[in-house]
Amino acid sequence: MGAAAPDAAAPDAAAPDAAALGAGCTLRRGPLSLSLRGPALLWSPDEAERADFRVIFNRDGVAQHVAPSFGGLTAPGSPPAEAAPDAGDGSGDPARASWPACAVASRFVYCMDHGGTIRRTPLGGGEGPPIGAGRRGTGISAVALPGGHTLLAFLSDRKTSEGAVTQAFAVLDDGAAVPLSEEGSGATFVALSPWKGGALAMYIDARSALTPVHARTLGLTAEGKLELGPDAVVFVGDAGESRMGGALAIGAAGPAYALLPAAKDISAFGMAAIRVDEAPRDDMPAVWSLYPNGLSPAPIAATQGVSPIHVARVRPVSREPGARHALELGQLDGEGRFHARCVAVEGKSFKHVAIEADRGGSLWIAYTTAAGTFIEQRAAGP
Repeated sequence: MGAAAPDAAAPDAAAPDAAALGAGCTLRRGPLSLSLRGPALLWSPDEAERADFRVIFNRDGVAQHVAPSFGGLTAPGSPPAEAAPDAGDGSGDPARASWPACAVASRFVYCMDHGGTIRRTPLGGGEGPPIGAGRRGTGISAVALPGGHTLLAFLSDRKTSEGAVTQAFAVLDDGAAVPLSEEGSGATFVALSPWKGGALAMYIDARSALTPVHARTLGLTAEGKLELGPDAVVFVGDAGESRMGGALAIGAAGPAYALLPAAKDISAFGMAAIRVDEAPRDDMPAVWSLYPNGLSPAPIAATQGVSPIHVARVRPVSREPGARHALELGQLDGEGRFHARCVAVEGKSFKHVAIEADRGGSLWIAYTTAAGTFIEQRAAGP
């Protein structure tokens, strides 16, 4: 199991002003510098308790578990310490983890290696067969389905009459890959979430002229086969790029929101929250929360299955070119409006963010900067 360095923050990070901390943003533990740098998966070994989250890193298709070892509670309003060099690769930097982050569903963990091969491996360790051939470095997502089944979603290149196209695919258990995106539609990002006894899939098709956002439900037939609901284009945004990501945000009993950091128009950029109904419908309105300026990529993550919905997003601090970036925490209300709680940390740039809520009333946040990957625990509500 990987070791963690002493509590530390990125050297390019600035502690948030204590007066700026919103209700429910009090720092409890951390930031803790981890022994690897790269996209982190937050995972609790006890789903019922959902406490003391661990981190899973991807090491070329193999899951490496890291149990954070916090030095103790952080006094409210106190600044994090300066970063301590980690053993890492021997140069003072943490060792590099692989992209993308792994995904966990039920008792299995999914990781992609450098060649794009995805394996489903028991969480307890052991070998797993390859179950998908994805596009190298692109994100994967997985959820548990009733009856002990698991569902994986990933992106893969396929040859079509129009040439090579990146599309979204789904795999039930260790079965064959099934197209998730409709014929003629591409995909540059895909995410899954548990939904109404099945799963909800959201995928983005970022193009040079426009950016459709699709959603569809997935479930099991009486025979235990994968069943795909109708594909809905819930939103069409302005021109995007392949690095555009998003998040699926879902409360304890719904509704669901597709979150998309994108251009609202030629002069405005922000986070669009698009409501997804129980049966996804076309052309849903977006509720916008604007950023001071555009940002690409703009990492974002959201909680699933808890209310209120918590969001961790990266935005510029100000409108000036080259402005520092802020990792901002907030909540979505029942109408999809974003309510900022605090800026957790500022830095030159952020590569990846993850967020989870535990049963004890706190948030766990992991984020990656050029200096490393860090984890912290914060109060979830007032």
